[in-house]
Amino acid sequence: MSQMTHYQVLTILPDPDIAPYFIWRKLFNQVHIALAEMKNKHGIESIGVSFPDYHYDKKGKSSKLGLKLRVFAPSSDELVKLQINKWLSKLTDYVEIGFIEEVDKNVKSHVSVHRYRFKPVEVQAQALAKKLSIGYEEAMDTVAKRKPEMPLPFIQMHSQTNDSDYRLQVLQRSCSEPKSGLFNVYGMNGMRNSVTVPHW
Repeated sequence: MSQMTHYQVLTILPDPDIAPYFIWRKLFNQVHIALAEMKNKHGIESIGVSFPDYHYDKKGKSSKLGLKLRVFAPSSDELVKLQINKWLSKLTDYVEIGFIEEVDKNVKSHVSVHRYRFKPVEVQAQALAKKLSIGYEEAMDTVAKRKPEMPLPFIQMHSQTNDSDYRLQVLQRSCSEPKSGLFNVYGMNGMRNSVTVPHW
């Protein structure tokens, strides 16, 4: 898989009456549906996203996604085929859709963006007890020593499949080296992969 050469910026426009997180929900649900269609109809899994103004605070008090989303692809063809303008046609009063542009060849920084999923400690303890054939209390003691859930910024999503809401928690990390590969239908990695996109 080649490196990311093209991108498109989606910018949430400040609105005194509508909070950004509400627009993020509408915006990213559409991006997710568009990426799912790209995978199902065209077999394309090479489109990744990043949040240029992302900030993570370990205390969770100032963690934020910012107001921009960059959508990357290894060529302009994939972004043309994505047709993000069509998917966001109802949000043009709230989201500015940039043109497809080339990534500056001088960009040296990269990030990996992950969909962060944390199992509740009770679920972890049950799984560990079953796996090791030990009691629930003993398993809970072990699980309690693991890293706690990270207070990451998130987007409130809505599942078309089971008509329920869920949190899409986002972990964005700096990477010293670029890494090519495929993305999920959120344009992100799971927690085990670290495919990167350029960052500036």
